[in-house]
Amino acid sequence: MDNIKKIRRTAQLVTVLTKYGFETLVTQTGIKKLIPQDFIEKNEKRKEAFSLSIYERIRIVLEELGPAYIKFGQLLSNRDDLLPIELTSELQKLQDNVSYKDIDIHATLYEELGIKSDEIFEEIDTDPIAAASLSQVYVGILKENKEKVIIKVKRKGVLQIIEADILIMKDFASLLENYYEDARKIGLSNIVSTFEKSIISELSFIEELENIERFRINFAKNESVYVPVTYRELSNTNILCMEYIDGIKISDKEKIIEAGLDTSHIAYTGVDLYLKQVIDFGFFHADPHSGNIFVLNDGRIVFIDYGSMGRLLPDDSQNLGDFIIYAIRKDMKRLVRTIKKISIKYNILNEAQLERDLYYFLEMLDSYSIKDIDMNDLTRKFSRILNDNNTILPDYIYLLIRGIVLLEGVGRELGVETNIMENIKPYGIKLIKKRLSPTYIANKIVDKLYNIGDRIEGIPEDTHILIQKMINNELEVTHNVKGLKDIKNTINRLVVALIISSMALGSAVLVHADMPPLVWGVSLLGFLGFIFSGIIAAIIIFMIIKDRN
Repeated sequence: MDNIKKIRRTAQLVTVLTKYGFETLVTQTGIKKLIPQDFIEKNEKRKEAFSLSIYERIRIVLEELGPAYIKFGQLLSNRDDLLPIELTSELQKLQDNVSYKDIDIHATLYEELGIKSDEIFEEIDTDPIAAASLSQVYVGILKENKEKVIIKVKRKGVLQIIEADILIMKDFASLLENYYEDARKIGLSNIVSTFEKSIISELSFIEELENIERFRINFAKNESVYVPVTYRELSNTNILCMEYIDGIKISDKEKIIEAGLDTSHIAYTGVDLYLKQVIDFGFFHADPHSGNIFVLNDGRIVFIDYGSMGRLLPDDSQNLGDFIIYAIRKDMKRLVRTIKKISIKYNILNEAQLERDLYYFLEMLDSYSIKDIDMNDLTRKFSRILNDNNTILPDYIYLLIRGIVLLEGVGRELGVETNIMENIKPYGIKLIKKRLSPTYIANKIVDKLYNIGDRIEGIPEDTHILIQKMINNELEVTHNVKGLKDIKNTINRLVVALIISSMALGSAVLVHADMPPLVWGVSLLGFLGFIFSGIIAAIIIFMIIKDRN
């Protein structure tokens, strides 16, 4: 069944690719093997999109291919370390807005939850208030408490389309890695796998509900934030029912002022709440653009759309804390060490130059307010530093950067001047104090002792495995001698030189002994031996000169 879905979806993919002038991509990467050959030939006539730049065509192709490709493009839109700036700028224009689909909300509620809507809801507006590629949103009023709620409904068939698209993406990534070195360098297959986990998670509304509840627990004692109420009994993996938020969009400066609220306080609180999510809890909103953040009349901030959340493992949080502390202290050597620790891969050729580049970068952050900094330009500078050192950081770093860039945009719209390093410094100081506390130090010592104990405990078992492999003749020792190839070539040439010398010496003996047959008084065999030796010697000399060049 997966293959059938994949073939059908691949046909659509090829149609769109050829429509916008990507026939070369189709014919040279091997993707045409996934569908009948005559289908590709039939669709290679559509050339009208050639007037667009290649980056514009890539964006249009992604928009036309649907939800998975739009979201994949959005994921890559802040990866200036992997893609050309012209492409990432174009990907930032990707829109997830689609036309409304005719859904019978009453029938859907009965089919999914087994409830009659008129028994639970006083009313439901059958016209959706919002539509995206994965879902549509309706407004209703509950009978029990007269509360206004939203009902988020997953589009039918979207899961099957996403699953087919992921299968194609994996095949396509594999093909590109086979044909292009750049695709292998950036680890395209790994990026697709990470995206798969993210979008499958986003497709589960139960997981989104759990995200909201976890967020509520994290901020239970924080009076600056409000978390919408959820209705678990009216939710499942395809439907999410939660409180309707009647607030002001955080970027709407005029309405915030009309409500008697301080725009500066709102901007600082938004940034502070985001940093708290990342640094204190390691669980943060992955898409904090202005459409996903509202302000209530009492000044509290509300995040909506919890489908995509960033998560940090304990080690990730530890490393991120190190990064923040060393960045604030401008301890470049330790900062570079931390970058190495968290990197997926790196090849730093000049650490001293990297330290200087990072120092100038941090100085710039420290010296200017948000008003004076183009955050997109700033992220490109940081990406350029990473690119120059062949360094790829984990996805959560780029999610964090994207969040900061989006919130910077909110600050600009509110006309607020702030300083990134000044916002982060209180958290850095808090981390330093925490790490100097006796409790933290004691816990670290205990962890180290546990690690040492685990390694000591594993020695007998590892020794047993080693001995067993030796007994079963399964032990193999692999070693690599640098320069061995050159040594082999030298030995081969010496052997050839000895053979030439032997032939030349033998030929000289034949000529001296007048060994018949004779031609003009010279032994023919001896003469031919000299000629053959000379030709081989000339070839060897030519090969040596060529190798040196």
